[in-house]
This record gives sequence, C-alpha cells and structure tokens, in this order.
Amino acid sequence: MNIYSSIKFADIVFEGGGVKGIGLVGALKPFEQKGYHWKNICGNSAGSIVAALVAVGYSSDEIKKLMIDLDYTKIADKNDSIMPFFSNAHNLLFKKGLFKGDYIKNWIDDALSNKLKLHSKKKVTFGDLIIPDEKGILLNNIKYKRKYKLHIIATDISRGKMIILPEDIAEYGINPDEFEVGLAIRMSISIPYFFQPVKLFKKNSNRKSLIVDGGVLSNYPVWIFDVNGIPDWPTIGFKLGGNKEIREHKITNILNFTSSIIETMLEAQDDIHISEMDFLRTVKIDTLDIKTTDFNIESKKIIDLYNSGEACARSFLQNFESDFKKHRIMRVNSLNNRTFKRICDSFTSNGIC
Repeated sequence: MNIYSSIKFADIVFEGGGVKGIGLVGALKPFEQKGYHWKNICGNSAGSIVAALVAVGYSSDEIKKLMIDLDYTKIADKNDSIMPFFSNAHNLLFKKGLFKGDYIKNWIDDALSNKLKLHSKKKVTFGDLIIPDEKGILLNNIKYKRKYKLHIIATDISRGKMIILPEDIAEYGINPDEFEVGLAIRMSISIPYFFQPVKLFKKNSNRKSLIVDGGVLSNYPVWIFDVNGIPDWPTIGFKLGGNKEIREHKITNILNFTSSIIETMLEAQDDIHISEMDFLRTVKIDTLDIKTTDFNIESKKIIDLYNSGEACARSFLQNFESDFKKHRIMRVNSLNNRTFKRICDSFTSNGIC
C-alpha cells in the first residue's frame, strides 16, 4: 500500500462497547476525508453493528443519522409478562437474559437490506458481502476466507470457545454463504445477563449451544487480519476507552449488580496492556465515561460521543504515517525473532545445542 496516495486501503476492526459504540462512527469521518477505503472489516458486539453498516456501503454521516434516529429505549425489550414485578427474575432465570434483542435485530436487518436495495424484505447474508475473485485466507488457516468482506466475533459458552463468523457457523451445519448477517450481529451483541443468548442447534444432533457477546473472549480482535511478514496495507483498530480513574459502582439491586459485572468485564479488557506494535495502529476513542448499557442515553450525549470519536481519529491520523512505518519495522523484527527461535528449537530438539 502507498500510504501517501489519494486512495488508501486498510483493514479495519471495531471493538465492542454497547452504547459507547456511537464513538466508533465519529472516528470513521476523518478516515473517509483522507481517502481511506476498507478492504476487510471486523467487529465485535456494538462494533459488529458499525462494521456491518460500513460493509454494505454506509458512510459515517449516514450511520450518524441512523444512530440519532434509533430509539435506544426500545433496545431494552422485555418478554411480555402478566406479572411485570417478576419479569426480571423470570427472564434471568428462564431466558438467561433480561432483554429479547428483537428490536435491534429488526433494526439492523432493515438498515442492511435498505442499503443493498434487496427485494421482498430479503435479509442480508454473508453471501451478499463476498469480494469477487478474492482467494486470500485469514489467520494462516484455509478455513477462514478473505472473500467475506465482513467478519463478526461471538462466543459459544456451551462449548467454551470463540467463534469467527461466518466461517465457524459451518460447525453447526449451516452454509456460511446463507447465514444472516443480522443474526450474527444479534449473537455478537448478546451482553451476558442483559440480552438473551442465541440458541443454536447443530443439524442432525441434539447438541444445543448458547451464543453470547464476543467480548467475553476477545473484545478487540485487532489480530484477525494479520499476515506473516509485512502487510500490503495496514490494519487499523478502533478501540473504546475513557477515563481510567477508579470508578465505583453503586449496587442496590439485581439490575445495577448485573450492569456492574458487565462494565467491569469490558472495562478490564480495555485496561489490558496493548503491545506497542498494536498501539501504533489503534485509534483510542474517549467515551466520556458513558456506560456500555446506558440505553437511556440523551441526544446530546450521542452527539458528544460522535464528536469525541471524530476528534480522537483526527489526532491519530496526524502521526499515523510515521507510526505505520514503525509498525512495519516492528513486524519485521518480530518475524525475525520468531524465525530465530524456531531454528534454535529445532537444533535443540535434534541434540545439536
């Protein structure tokens, strides 16, 4: 990739973070203005929503309008109950989550179909997002294909493993090309305790899996598009952060107890050390201490989050050309060190050293 050309190619990865994902949208704007075109796109949780919208061709301005028009209070959609007082306990005990997730699933289905102008309310599948003639692979594994412009991360808690969609859906007897993007997103946004997990039944088997938020195992999968050696274009990660001063959670009932568990889990992942090599390709977005599950977010905070993402991306781009050069050098050194270690290990195993 010629990073100085008017058209710049890059892969992009969006971290999860619930409502805070609005900041991801703002961060797209400066990259569009700089002429960036996204080759491969990956997202987790809220990041999977933004990733899918970008993959079908939405611009940052268009996504901003969608985010402003979205009724966030309806995201918390509970099962109907004749005894509302017991609905929270009932949903947690028997549905394994407070909210159904139908509203956000239907919203993303409509947004994707409308952009691609699909007829008869057809839902967008990963087959609609195939890159023609692309033969490359991901993760040095022929199972994972670069032909899919979009990849989404989720977690199968029944099997205790991360799943990369669409390819891993084949393990459940489903054709990856026919798998609905909206359902993959619904899996990825299933914050434990908040959203009811998605149930998957493997064909010709009685085995049932419960699928939840990909952030349980990898909230920031910036590694997914890495290659051996020097990449032809960069991978740029959008990571949600904020003020890391000690934050206390006021816990008085099951709802804020659950919220505190989720916030702690996701914020702790934010605090995990990012290697210097990954830091050089990470846009760190200040989320203004807005909570992951703040479904009552005010319109002003939506705009503030968007503007924060835009400002953080502009700051990142000021030094990215030099940072990407450093990143490439570090990749060479890392590759050389791994090669040297493999040679030494080989000598040792053969009794030479």
